[in-house]
Amino acid sequence: MAVPTFTAPVVIFDAIKGLFKASYTVSGTNEKAVGLGDTEYQAKRSAVVTYRNINPLAFLDLPA
Repeated sequence: MAVPTFTAPVVIFDAIKGLFKASYTVSGTNEKAVGLGDTEYQAKRSAVVTYRNINPLAFLDLPA
């Protein structure tokens, strides 16, 4: 499996909760990486880390 690439993030600020929500679409799949955070950076990082925790083999760059 090749290392996944992410589309440009869609970042939305939820004024009620005071949190940013970032979502990426992962190339070659229909999966989305979604994360929450106090800042845009934290939300983006959370999305990638959450995706990595769910799909640990995706980042090993193993040949198909």
